Amino acid sequence: MSDIKRSVISYTFNLMAMGAMSVFFAASIFAHGGEDHGDTKPAVVSNQKGMIARTARAGEFEILLKHSPIEPDAETAAKLFITNFATNEPFADAKPTVEITAKDGRTFEATAIKSDAPGSFSFTLPPLPEGTYTVLAKLNSAGKADTATFSGISVEHPAAESATTSGSWLRTILMVLTGAVVLGLLGSLLFYAFRFTQGEQTGEEAFLV
Repeated sequence: MSDIKRSVISYTFNLMAMGAMSVFFAASIFAHGGEDHGDTKPAVVSNQKGMIARTARAGEFEILLKHSPIEPDAETAAKLFITNFATNEPFADAKPTVEITAKDGRTFEATAIKSDAPGSFSFTLPPLPEGTYTVLAKLNSAGKADTATFSGISVEHPAAESATTSGSWLRTILMVLTGAVVLGLLGSLLFYAFRFTQGEQTGEEAFLV
């Protein structure tokens, strides 16, 4: 193999490595675009059929808070499910109170009403201005008070969520396009490198003959 052929092959593989690194770098940028690096939000255990569910612990109890997406200045129905953390059995004797706290310190109260199912309570979130809130579910049982804290609950217009979803799709499309362009360039380089080496080999054979 001639020095020129070795140089072409080495150059081609270097370009392939650079292209792969470019795709990885672009994917990292787009994947991290638009992230919220502010206050840590509690884990959302489900987001199905328009309902959002979050869990938090209050002493020996586990509380599930379930609600639909909360829009500004509108009442929102919500539910609490209280179970024993160790046994997962519904706790029928709980007497929860609900308090909503805004970032500026304002507080709003909601009355929890016991449902027919054991450990289940319903309440209505009052109309809230747009922003981020913390919901406190306070329990009193056997003279002992415990509090479950649900932080990072957003009150926002549906358009804000749609914009976030659109941004996510846009990042995905840009990642795919970037990868396709880089792979196309690498394919072209490989094709021309192969044609060059084949032509050089044919020339060498003709010269030897």
